[in-house]
Amino acid sequence: MQHGAVLAQAPAAGAPPAAGAPAAAAPAGGVAAQQDPFTVENLVGDAVSLSNQAYPEIENALQRFKNGDLQGAKEYLDLAKQKYPKLPPVDLMLAKLQVFARNGEQARLLLESTVTNYPNDPEAYLLLADLAFAEGRTTESHALFEKAKSLVDKFNENAKRQQNFQIRVLAGLAAVHQRRQQWEPANELLVKWVELDPDSAAAHTRLGETLFRLKKPAEAFNEFKKARELNAQSGHPYVVLGQLFTQDAKLDEAKKAFEQAYKEDGKNEATGRAYAEWLIQQSQLDKAQQVAEEMRKNAPQSVAALMLDGLVAKMRNDPAGAEEALTQVLTVDPSNAGAINLLALILSESPNLAQQEKALRYAQMNAERFATNSQANITLAWILAKLNRGAESDAFLQKAVQGGQLNADSAYLVAKILVAKGQKENALKALEQVLQQAGSGMFMYRKEAETLVKELGGTVPAAGVPAPGAAAPAAAGAKPAAAPAGTQTLPVATPPAK
Repeated sequence: MQHGAVLAQAPAAGAPPAAGAPAAAAPAGGVAAQQDPFTVENLVGDAVSLSNQAYPEIENALQRFKNGDLQGAKEYLDLAKQKYPKLPPVDLMLAKLQVFARNGEQARLLLESTVTNYPNDPEAYLLLADLAFAEGRTTESHALFEKAKSLVDKFNENAKRQQNFQIRVLAGLAAVHQRRQQWEPANELLVKWVELDPDSAAAHTRLGETLFRLKKPAEAFNEFKKARELNAQSGHPYVVLGQLFTQDAKLDEAKKAFEQAYKEDGKNEATGRAYAEWLIQQSQLDKAQQVAEEMRKNAPQSVAALMLDGLVAKMRNDPAGAEEALTQVLTVDPSNAGAINLLALILSESPNLAQQEKALRYAQMNAERFATNSQANITLAWILAKLNRGAESDAFLQKAVQGGQLNADSAYLVAKILVAKGQKENALKALEQVLQQAGSGMFMYRKEAETLVKELGGTVPAAGVPAPGAAAPAAAGAKPAAAPAGTQTLPVATPPAK
């Protein structure tokens, strides 16, 4: 096993979510509950109307694919294409299914086939551009978006698909420029996106972020307000502003923005959580605990509030309080993967062997349910290593690395395992990298990681924002994003279909 490569697959694992990204269900140290991407809307919603038409052939294809029957899925998609000619090419739909399943190589083969057989269809180029963008190949992504752009204006087979392609080209090219911090050209493209689709909250949010980078915070704020008017799930305008000020290391302005958001909208769970997470990032754990407790008072059965309360208690060295909150999560949602994972980590730190065995059972439960989830496998590998079951630990460690994209907390556990194996140089490289890429984002084991770096003779990097162009998977607790070979919905750089 190439331990030195572990962190290459886990860039920016603790970085803050994109501006305006909604808070989600699994805080640091947790395993995010996986939403089912295999829906008719995700597969063909950008090509046909779903409001007054059922597509049983598509539903059957999705089920066959999930059951591992690829030929059966293709046969149903062939039937659907014959019945509904406006659907995309069959190989392209199959490629999307492979992306949903995170089978990047299979997706690419099918997209290459689509390009060969349907050279005038832009979507294969758009999907290839998204995959390249997600994997950090920005120049390749840029070229593919430009190729798609040259095809979109000529495309006349399906007006709905064409408009979707126009939006995706604008959003994708803007994402390339944003990654390169080329704010003026990004702004021009995002203005066009807003003009083409004025009801898109995502467009207004991204335009606002670019305006902020152009030193126009008042105009940016207005775009964030518009985004929330269009979609109540969008971040509170002051929360988004606070996140951006934090990225610019303007912490006084960020503090004012978050406090104003909490003052205006503190009973909103997403707003309260965003404020609490910011407080955690600033090491203001007592205040964060107060916010988490207030969230529990407002919504005693809220999984998000309970998870946050448990996380803060753990970080404040209150394992009993953390266990109480997380156990309460399991009374509300007995199979909650994030709570189970965090409980396993907390119980594994107990000197009591019975508690350690309980931690092992929790970790095994998650690893069985989420066999390809890197975080679940790392947690199990860590606990097995602590119980001196090295061979079993190595097997799950290898499985986790193959799964890719570790978050910051899992990367810290890998480093601890490497230290125990005597591979201190690899451990130090991993720790310095994850601390640098985590920036000021959520990182449950940040203090422990910094302490270990010093013990190994390294230098703790200054907290900051990940370098431009680095692939940035979601922060702990954010929805998965920009994951190589597929994410919850398509596409990555470009917006999901309406």
